This record gives sequence, C-alpha cells and structure tokens, in this order.
Amino acid sequence: MLNYDGGGIGKGGKGTLSVDGKMVGEGRIEKTAPFRFSLDESFDVGEETGTPVIDEYEAKMPFKFTGGIQKVEFKLGQDSLNPAGHALLHQLQMDLAMAVQ
Repeated sequence: MLNYDGGGIGKGGKGTLSVDGKMVGEGRIEKTAPFRFSLDESFDVGEETGTPVIDEYEAKMPFKFTGGIQKVEFKLGQDSLNPAGHALLHQLQMDLAMAVQ
C-alpha cells in the first residue's frame, strides 16, 4: 500500500508491505513512475508477464511465484490531483497513445 503524497504526477509516499494481514515492511518511496510502463502492461499477481521490475529479471520472464496467494487487497485514497493536474495527465496519456501509433 502507498500512502501517496499527492500534489502532482510522480510524487512519492510511504509504502507498506503486508503478508497475511501483518505488516512485514515499510519505507519511503520517493517517486512513482506512472508512464514508465508500456501500454500493454498487465496487472499480474503471482506471475510477471509484462515489464519486469528490474532489467535483470527480463531473462527470467515470466518470473512465476511458486508460493500461495490467498488474497490481494488494494486500498486507494482520494484523488488529489487538481484540475490542472488532471488536464496534464490526460494530455500525457493522449501524447503517449499517439506516439505508439
């Protein structure tokens, strides 16, 4: 889970990792990268089939998790972008879509 700083695209926040409902790690994530990934990126749980987290994993794709996953939960906070931030986000999405064509 990321407690997002808000205030613009790519901001950071405090990240926490929980396993079986118990926090096992936390730390500061300085920046997020909303446009680093390709348009065909998927949301994978248990197997990474899209863009690897780090380049060294690319040769190991589809990098399967061999343990068991009982539950995946995301808690999203309020949208904190102001109208100008939404306009910029929309423009960046349009620019990216046009660049792929």
